[in-house]
Amino acid sequence: MATSISKNWNTDENYWILNPIMKTIKVFSDFYNNDKTKNKEKSSKLMWAVALLMDPNDTNPWRNLSEEEKKGLIAEDYIGSKTFNWEDPDIKSLMDTYENFCLTLAEKELYRYNQKITQRGDFIAKTTYTMDWFDEDSGKVVKGTADQLDKMMLNTGKIFAEMEMIQDKLVKEASGGIGRGGQTESASESKKI
Repeated sequence: MATSISKNWNTDENYWILNPIMKTIKVFSDFYNNDKTKNKEKSSKLMWAVALLMDPNDTNPWRNLSEEEKKGLIAEDYIGSKTFNWEDPDIKSLMDTYENFCLTLAEKELYRYNQKITQRGDFIAKTTYTMDWFDEDSGKVVKGTADQLDKMMLNTGKIFAEMEMIQDKLVKEASGGIGRGGQTESASESKKI
């Protein structure tokens, strides 16, 4: 079940003050407790970085960038480090935990689709068109890439249509009383009483 967190993207505020419930999750609690900086500033900044990277909520100003662009820009512009390592096991643990606890099912789905569509686009861009050709040494026809690339590009529209359906789910979650984790909000949660 996803944890209800603040969708206030004021990164000038302390992440832990805006989202105290996050400290109920062991990985985050340990991260918080191990931070010896004043007002837990270091861990707050890193939690904001993880949220900015991973959360596809429409209130996240970074949501429309590819993951690689976000990683580079967040590291350099927000964290202030060109050498920030997103692959550090502790950072990866925060990211995995954020995905598992803080994203709704639709948000997880959209996050994963965004990762794959970026990889797919890079793969298509790097693959050159080749035609089938006859290898005289082996006496066999070697398949070219043209057919596969064309099929992949045509299927891209289907993938984007699926992503649109996921985004529609997110809009319904945000406006239709569907809570994090796919649960229906109670009357008090949806402000009906």
